[in-house]
Amino acid sequence: MLDMEQILSLGIVMFSLLLTGAAIIAYQRTKLRKFLIVSLAFLLYALKEFVEQIDIVFPEIEGGTIDLMVNLLEFLIISLFFIAVAVKESKRHG
Repeated sequence: MLDMEQILSLGIVMFSLLLTGAAIIAYQRTKLRKFLIVSLAFLLYALKEFVEQIDIVFPEIEGGTIDLMVNLLEFLIISLFFIAVAVKESKRHG
């Protein structure tokens, strides 16, 4: 039986995947790279949330390893959001 924290974590993963899909659709419609970068950040966020709960499935994984993976993913996510905000899109003539 899932406890409240696990249910919330599952909800976060599903919402992150939904936002990933929405950002990909936005990229396909606009061709703005920032939407592609944001979609990757949302996908990594879903992965981070999954990694935080992975000890349920694989209890033999050490907590230090999980913490390192989570911290690395958080750094990548924040970096991608910064890049998405900072990227300058070229004006297309067409």
